[in-house]
Parts: sequence; C-alpha cells; structure tokens
Amino acid sequence: MSPRSPWRIALATLAVSALLGGCFSVDPRVRVKRLEDEQQSLRMAVQAAEQSVQASSAYSAELGSPGQAGPAFSLYYTPAMLEQLSTQMLPYRMPGREVHSKLDGEIVIERLSGFRFLSRNRLACQAFLRGVNVRYTGQVPGFAKQQVKNFQNAIVNGVVADLEIQLTLEGNILRAKAEALSAQLVSKRDRNAEGMLQEEMNKRALRTPLNFDLAIAGSSAVPRRLIVTGNHVVVTYAP
Repeated sequence: MSPRSPWRIALATLAVSALLGGCFSVDPRVRVKRLEDEQQSLRMAVQAAEQSVQASSAYSAELGSPGQAGPAFSLYYTPAMLEQLSTQMLPYRMPGREVHSKLDGEIVIERLSGFRFLSRNRLACQAFLRGVNVRYTGQVPGFAKQQVKNFQNAIVNGVVADLEIQLTLEGNILRAKAEALSAQLVSKRDRNAEGMLQEEMNKRALRTPLNFDLAIAGSSAVPRRLIVTGNHVVVTYAP
C-alpha cells in the first residue's frame, strides 16, 4: 500500500459521510428550524418537570392518607404493560424520507422493548426498525457506490434505536416527545452512518410529539395528573 492510500481512504470516508448527510453546508433556514425545535423541546422538558414536581407532592399526600382522594382513581402501567400496549400500534410503516431526507422506500418500526422509568416524567426504551425496498436517492460518485450500497443493506437488516421519551399531560392528551440517543446498525456497525442516522431521526421522524387521547369512553372522569415513578406510569382520573 502506498503512503497516500490511507489519506485516500480517509478522504473517501469523509466524502461518503457528507453525501449521506445530504450536503456540505447547512442552510440558515435549517439552522433556524433546528433552534425552534430545540426551544420546543426545552419548553416541554420544563413543563414536564413542573408537572412531575406537582404530581409527586399530590401522589405522596395520597399515599400518606389512603381513602382521602374522594372519587379520584389511578391507572398504573408497568414496563411489561407498556410493551404489550405498543404491540397494538405496531408494526408502524412510514416513508423512508421520514428517517433520512434522501432515503426512498419504507421504514417499518417493528417493536418497542426494554422500557425503563426515569426522573422528571421520562421513560426510556429501545425501538427496532428496518427498511423495506430502501434506496439512497442522492448523487453518488463511483468510488462511494459500494459504501452507500452497504448503508442501504444495513438499513434493511435493521436498526436498534435507544429512545428517551418525555411525557406531558395537556387536558385529555398525553404528549410523548421522543429523542434518539443512539442508533445502531444490526448487521454492520458504522459509527459515521449511525451518527448521521441518529441526527436525521431526531430532525425528522421524532421532531413532532405523538399525541394519545386518555379519555375513557362512557366516563365523566378525565385525566388530572401524570407521574412516572420508579415502577409505574401513573395516570390519575377525577370528575
């Protein structure tokens, strides 16, 4: 191998990373949108923290005075229950561009598992997703075609994403805002591709919170409080 070969390999790797990222520079409008999204995430985090403090105080008071809650009642969800509930929504299919701007085909979220409860009304879990008929639609020079093909094949074989989810309660609506902390290719690890995929997921598929209506059909009770404890997600209802 000639002395220049390592440099050529390094430059090729950087070029492929740039191609997969979509561009060499960031449009100012994209930067503004990212800042707006970050502001929204911060607002939700502050709101969730405030709700958590208030709910914790009320929850502790109820535990200290059982039977004094009047007509209120609470539903308790364990990690196993959340995993079972998720199977009712999965598999979930979405366009490939929801995960990457230049990815054609479909992405299928097959399962959620490993639920863990965190402080400040947060929880963590793992999502397994895979690509179906995915194809990178950006311009690819000859030297990078094999690496891009490897990336496509890795998406088809599956990705495990570590998610952290912020929960907030607004009226009857539970808002769940997820963030990918990491994305790991199952078949062939590639740190650059995984980092790019994580960033694209947060920028696109996970940018908007999921909304769940917690109203109980036929009941006048409405959700009044949400708290994540070490063992449960607790939703308290009252007239």
